Amino acid sequence: MSEVSVWFMTEEERLAYIEKHPIIPSTEKPNKSGAAFSDILTYVERRKKIEGR
Repeated sequence: MSEVSVWFMTEEERLAYIEKHPIIPSTEKPNKSGAAFSDILTYVERRKKIEGR
């Protein structure tokens, strides 16, 4: 396993980082058609249809 590095920021460094790398909410709407494996129950039903059960 790799080593974990921990570092600490001052409040000023944290605010500067947030200003430089803002969190921008996604404007895209989620795909309602059912993304692959987004819901395990949907996956099971789809698999049953394909296998002809």
